[in-house]
Amino acid sequence: MPSADGPPDPPETAAFERIDWDALDDPTVRPRARTIAFLFLLVALGGVYLYDRYYAHVYLVGQWKVTPIDWLFLLSLAVFVAFVLVPAGRNADRVGTYLRRLRRNRSAFVASGLIGAFVLVALIGPLFVGEPRIRFGHRFHPPAGFTADASIMNDCLGRLSGDRCRWAWAYPLGTDGRGHDMLTLSVYGARVSLYVVLITSMIIVPIAVGTGVVAGYVGGRVDDLAMTYVDVQQFVPAIVLYLLFKVYVGRSLFLLILAFGLLSWGGIARLVRSETLQRREEGYVLAARSAGASRLYVVRKHLLPNVSSTVVPAVAHLIPVLVLTEAGIAFLGFGETGLNSWGMTIAHGLNATSSGRVDPLDQWWVSTIPAILLTVTVAAFKLAGDGLRDTLDPRGER
Repeated sequence: MPSADGPPDPPETAAFERIDWDALDDPTVRPRARTIAFLFLLVALGGVYLYDRYYAHVYLVGQWKVTPIDWLFLLSLAVFVAFVLVPAGRNADRVGTYLRRLRRNRSAFVASGLIGAFVLVALIGPLFVGEPRIRFGHRFHPPAGFTADASIMNDCLGRLSGDRCRWAWAYPLGTDGRGHDMLTLSVYGARVSLYVVLITSMIIVPIAVGTGVVAGYVGGRVDDLAMTYVDVQQFVPAIVLYLLFKVYVGRSLFLLILAFGLLSWGGIARLVRSETLQRREEGYVLAARSAGASRLYVVRKHLLPNVSSTVVPAVAHLIPVLVLTEAGIAFLGFGETGLNSWGMTIAHGLNATSSGRVDPLDQWWVSTIPAILLTVTVAAFKLAGDGLRDTLDPRGER
């Protein structure tokens, strides 16, 4: 099995049937590019934190007030760049092969494009739309192409036609009952979902992979103990832990992510354990062990790279559940106050009391737009997960 940072395999040789004998003979442990990149990003992030703490004080960039969850997101982003994008860049040929396979599955390819757009909007969108602002004078303006009852709004910015007010360029997606721009709310809802997706994944993946690989490779009592803990943990729903946090600590997106990150990795750990049990008996692993390779070497060189084809689709299938759960909690009013999650915006659109006792059908866009965005995002992750499962499965190579 070649190093993840090494050159691509010759096409005529299966990816997991060769051993890096040079690395086996060389006892020197050299830092990999991803480790160097992570340390560099960690130092850079520490510098930015010190700048924000002792110099910028309020706003880090523009009007961005960095909160603890923002710092956790930036740390997760550094982990993603170092341990996903850097290895992918060093194995560009293999990634290109995967992309060509993914293109054969059109629905998964389109879904991947939608996910890319979602990430882009969530990352840089707030820089263009600014923060959500309350403007009661601009309440209930309809989205582009539609009209609304002029009696439910304070000031019609479009053209009046009888008792109907046409949409205005100032608000292409309309406004809600407090005059919030729906475009701004949609962008910030995407950012909340991205926070949930990325931070939770960065918590789940190392715990699940570490537990699954150790349990599967070491076996014996370690395996029994680890899998027993997984079984017990799966009896405790993450939402119950979050509701306990809410009662004793308060509403917080950080606590929501922490609860789901700590209690949602059991299923993936079991998949990794099964993959490890299969891989540890493969010929290339037995040959490496017979040649004197240490357990750490076998795990780093042969097991971890091969379980990625199991982990990536599993995480992609878990993400829609996380996004829907966060939206559901926000919809029920248990989310962090003022977070502008898609679920919270949908609730505001359906809640006549918070919207000034206006019929929800007269302000349908307030709940419909975030509901469409939520549905498209969840469906995109589900389709992309199915496509990644087929693309990364080595048994599907032709």
